[in-house]
Amino acid sequence: MSTRQIILFGVVLETLYLAFYLSSNLLTDIAIFIVVNAAAYTLLTYIVYKTGTTGRYMDRRRLWLIIGFAILFRLTLLPHDPVATDDIYRYVWDGKVAAVGLNPFQYAPSDPKLAFLHSADLPSKMNFPEMRTIYPPLAQGLFLGSHLLFDESVSGLKFLLILCDLLTIILLLKLLARFNMNPEALVVYAWSPLPIMYFALDGHIDALGIPFLLLFLTFLYTSRKVKAAISLGLGGLAKLYPLFLLPLLFRKGLKFEWAWLPGIPLLILAVGYLFYWNRASGGLFESLTVFNSTFAFNGLFFSIALGLLNSNGAAHLASAAVFACCLALIFFMKRSVLEKIFLTFFCFTLLSPVVHPWYLTWLAALLVLRWSASVFLLLGLSNLSNLVVYWYRQNGVWENKAWLLGLEYLPFLLLLAWEFSRGSFSFAQTSAGTERQST
Repeated sequence: MSTRQIILFGVVLETLYLAFYLSSNLLTDIAIFIVVNAAAYTLLTYIVYKTGTTGRYMDRRRLWLIIGFAILFRLTLLPHDPVATDDIYRYVWDGKVAAVGLNPFQYAPSDPKLAFLHSADLPSKMNFPEMRTIYPPLAQGLFLGSHLLFDESVSGLKFLLILCDLLTIILLLKLLARFNMNPEALVVYAWSPLPIMYFALDGHIDALGIPFLLLFLTFLYTSRKVKAAISLGLGGLAKLYPLFLLPLLFRKGLKFEWAWLPGIPLLILAVGYLFYWNRASGGLFESLTVFNSTFAFNGLFFSIALGLLNSNGAAHLASAAVFACCLALIFFMKRSVLEKIFLTFFCFTLLSPVVHPWYLTWLAALLVLRWSASVFLLLGLSNLSNLVVYWYRQNGVWENKAWLLGLEYLPFLLLLAWEFSRGSFSFAQTSAGTERQST
């Protein structure tokens, strides 16, 4: 793409994001969210096609334009209230609870003992106020820090998440250089509406975890195993997903001198949770257990398993069992670290009972380094699940329809099958894939 085209497309995308300020109605807001998301991803598809993801040629002006517009898009949405989700109000609440010296895991927001903390927005704008918090210790630290800096400001917390997201962009740029890949491939993530709308607009904690995932990858490729293990542990304290990669450290730890390596992230996790341990509450993992055993939304394999088994509990167990088998298979595969990380999050996306669109931001970051057209398509189609939110606000019924799941996943599965048939889904022959630091 030429410099003029990048400027033109950047202006168009900025105009799309400014459209959020045209409405203050919840139903209209989510409609705008769906339309803007679809339009932005369609334009991104064209940009990626024109830019390409291979080669080493770089024009510094174009790269700085890509980064500059990425920052502009995020700052544009910063002042706006969340639209598609309300998770950030739970974040703000947890920070407020911790700021008065209470354990966020000890009481549910609706508990009368916390009535003195109630305000106009909290906990009235929060989902599941009868449940205790689910978010890990490092996330709790960010919530507390945000409260100390910005009080109950949602925009203040989103600002911190944007900083984390910008760190992701910096780390991706460094990894692109290490893998001798086209730096302009950064646009795959930097201009993707997923991190822009789910971090800068709605403010999800995944923005804190992704940089640790990329640090883990960086340190493994530079043989700094201890730092990699520490990054993995800190990532797990931000959001538990990075702990799926623990087997990669076990592989490194098969050598006697590194046998203790996998214990580092586990120790970090234990110390983090021990800080919040409270025998009187009994609620440290209560909500996490309930979430992982009963909640479901937009999961492909889970929906199929639920239809076959006709039991929510059995479908959850089936999803967990198949995912565990996939992790074992990935562990023994002769593939690069990058490939194994990508496949782990790919399998998690297909097998998790709950697949909110912002869960896919992890794959959005990895796509910069490990391209897959089918996964890129799935990230765009995930926007369809926001129709469930629209219908819920319209009629008060939360229902993920089977035909909607078909629209979201069938095109992806067809393109995935096409990639497999051409042998293009595996990138074992790329410079990143053939890196000597494999497991």
